[in-house]
Amino acid sequence: MADSPNETLLETMCTPEFWRCYTFDDEDGFDLTGESERIAELIGDDVRLGLPAFSPWLLRLRLYFDVCLFELRLETLNDDEIDECEDDEYAALGDDYETYLFSELGHWDQARWSPWCLRWEELGAVVSRMATRPDRQQIPPELAMLLLARFVGHGVGDEERLAAGRRLVAAMFTRLGVFEGAEAERMAARLLLAAPDDDYAWRRDPERGWVFGGAYPCYSNRNAEHGSFPFARWAEFRTLLGVTG
Repeated sequence: MADSPNETLLETMCTPEFWRCYTFDDEDGFDLTGESERIAELIGDDVRLGLPAFSPWLLRLRLYFDVCLFELRLETLNDDEIDECEDDEYAALGDDYETYLFSELGHWDQARWSPWCLRWEELGAVVSRMATRPDRQQIPPELAMLLLARFVGHGVGDEERLAAGRRLVAAMFTRLGVFEGAEAERMAARLLLAAPDDDYAWRRDPERGWVFGGAYPCYSNRNAEHGSFPFARWAEFRTLLGVTG
């Protein structure tokens, strides 16, 4: 029995139902709506996971299981608050500060989704940053990897990366005791999806850096057709993470 809200969250994240709901998996008669509502009752209807921070940036994943909405943000404090925080303090803020400025990077929902906003090297840098200070994290790095992998874009030319990523995810599910065998492979394939249009690809833009898109741009915010993606801020965050590729 969990003794704290965070222990309840961690226990729930190590159940098959959590990941089936996170990937909108309703196969074999699985009660997606009912289980999502049950998970929201257990862990809360607005879970805010603060992932590694370098002042002034904070990566935030918000989980709204009651409405099957999952949103990844890049957040920052207002200028007057940034001056008051050292990096270690900022990393541990959690929800103590309510005045974040934020930009949505991507989101999943069941109706209108625009999730793909990360590259594998960015995800790897985030997880590595978490692993250096595991005692300061809300969740273990391997769970963060699984959550963020859902936001990694795969397009033309990424077939080998997609296959390798699915093998990695399946192995991690097995190691955590969540799924095994063919079910681990099936859920890894649900977690890591290729873009549905065959012209989607990662391309270098001279002004924006890496962009992801195709003729129909709405499966990703990270392209020139969307004015909301924080390209300049994301470039700074990448630099702080040590991502150069």
